[in-house]
Amino acid sequence: MVEKKVIVVAVAALIVGLLLGYALAVPHINALKHELETLKVSVKEVEALKKELDFLKSENEKLKAELAKYKASYVDKIKKRGKIILGTSADWPPFEYVDAQGNIVGIDIEIAKRIAEKLGVELEIKDMKFAALIEALKGGLVDIVIADMTPTAKRELQVDFSIPYYFSKGHAVVTLKGKVITCVEDLYGKKVGVQLGTTQEEWAKANLKDKAEILSYDKVYPDMVMVLKRGDVDAIIVGDIIASVLTTKDPELVIAFYIGAPTPGAAVAVPEGAEDLKFVVNQVIEELVESGEMQKIFENEIAKWLGMGG
Repeated sequence: MVEKKVIVVAVAALIVGLLLGYALAVPHINALKHELETLKVSVKEVEALKKELDFLKSENEKLKAELAKYKASYVDKIKKRGKIILGTSADWPPFEYVDAQGNIVGIDIEIAKRIAEKLGVELEIKDMKFAALIEALKGGLVDIVIADMTPTAKRELQVDFSIPYYFSKGHAVVTLKGKVITCVEDLYGKKVGVQLGTTQEEWAKANLKDKAEILSYDKVYPDMVMVLKRGDVDAIIVGDIIASVLTTKDPELVIAFYIGAPTPGAAVAVPEGAEDLKFVVNQVIEELVESGEMQKIFENEIAKWLGMGG
């Protein structure tokens, strides 16, 4: 009996001891739990900081690459190569077209020649679809683009532009003689041709959407002229100068009316950050305009194309 009491007392003492031990350990356990939670929060913060650091590193690399573009000398690169590569679309007379001998000639080609002369290098011409020109410039396939290209805000997001080398009175709506088309409303329900990637196409899509059938073509001359004369379209929308020479050359064509406001007609496109190259291009344009030679280039090239057979 005494032994049982001793055992009970011993067990009770053990339990009390354990309870006292647990009671004494609770604050320590809670402290450890708190430390664990703090560590978890710290780990998350460290991960967030690491992500932020990685992002900042990435942004820094992008910034360095952007700054490198502005520090790089495009002029030195062109001079070292010994030639400047021009991107154009030779279907837009008198600005650029293929003559009877198979050469690419026109107003824009003459301006490009003057730029090459100023740099003391040869001129290489790459002919491509108008819609591909900006991507070719961005990708480094060409050094400059001269293709009667209007400097718009949308294009400015991708490339840079020189000062304009002429001003336009608006887009021209060209039809066949005898067609009763005298205003925008007369185009409703009709088929209208435009060149792919041009400001004329942008205007048509913005103003004739759901009102006329807009057909886009890669080439203005001869493609758009042919479809107009064939009756596939009722009118074509082109730049004012090309409309003037097309209607002078072909008496079947007439300018029905002009649309849009007067704008800078065209400028030379250069890569973003090519400040030294843009400076040279602007110098050439200023010299040509101030000396009166730009006007002569326009007059001579228009006369040449009008004098061509066909």
